[in-house]
Amino acid sequence: QLPPCFPCPLGPQHLPPLHCACNAAAMPSHRLILTSCGLVSSQLKSEFKRMLGKESAEDKTVWYLPTAPLRDGMSPSFVRSQVADLKREYGFGRVEVIDVEYVKGDELKKKIAELGKIDVIYAEMGNTYNLRHHLRTSGGDELVREAMDAGAIYVGSSAGSIVAGRTIQMAFWKDWDDRTAEGTINVDWEDKDLAKGLDLGGGRSFFPHANGQYGRKAWQDEQARKHGHTDHEVIKLADGEGFVIDGDKAYPVC
Repeated sequence: QLPPCFPCPLGPQHLPPLHCACNAAAMPSHRLILTSCGLVSSQLKSEFKRMLGKESAEDKTVWYLPTAPLRDGMSPSFVRSQVADLKREYGFGRVEVIDVEYVKGDELKKKIAELGKIDVIYAEMGNTYNLRHHLRTSGGDELVREAMDAGAIYVGSSAGSIVAGRTIQMAFWKDWDDRTAEGTINVDWEDKDLAKGLDLGGGRSFFPHANGQYGRKAWQDEQARKHGHTDHEVIKLADGEGFVIDGDKAYPVC
C-alpha cells in the first residue's frame, strides 16, 4: 500500500512520484531494470524473465538503442553481438536496432509505429551524452514514454541507466564520457535543464560502475556535494548490480 502524499521538509523534489499515492493513481505503471553493465547476473536475468511473463518471447519485440556505444569507441559488430545475445538468451523473435542519432522526427515515429507493440526498450551502454541528446532531438523521449505507458519494459545498461534517471550529470562523477560525443554535439551539460534525464525512476538518479574508489561512500558524498546532487536519491550500482522498478515496487538486485 502506498503512503499518502505529505509535505517534506527537504522540498517536493525529495518525494519521488513513485511513492505518491495521488500520482500513482493517475500515472501508468512503469517497469524498468536499470543496471551497471547489463543483465549479466543470474538474479538480473531471472528478474527480467519474470517481468516478461510466461508468454513466448518469440512473439515479443525489442527496440534496441545503439546510440550510446557507437559514439564510445564500440563498433557495429558489438551491437550485432549484443542483439544476438538477447535473442539467444531470451528467445526474442524480433530485436530492431533503431539509432535515434540518425532516425529522427516523423521517420522515427514511422519506424516505431511499424514495430507495433514494443515489449522491451533496451538502452545500451556507451556515451551518456550522445544518447541523451539524440533522444531529445529525435522525439525519442516521448516515444519511449508512450511505449512504457503501453507496458514496455525499459532495460538500461550504464549510460542507458543514467539517462533514465532524473539527471545525466551522474556522468560528471567519474567524468569518463566525452561530453561532445566525438565532436558531434555541442551542449552545455552544466545547465541543469539540458542535463535532465528521462526521469523514469521516481525522481531518482542512477550512478553505475560504483566499483573500487567509486564505490566508497565518502567519495560518492563528495561528488554529490560538488555537483549539487544532494537534493534527491541517487542509486549507486556496482558492476553486476541492478535496480528494479515494477509498478509501485522498487528494489535492488545483485
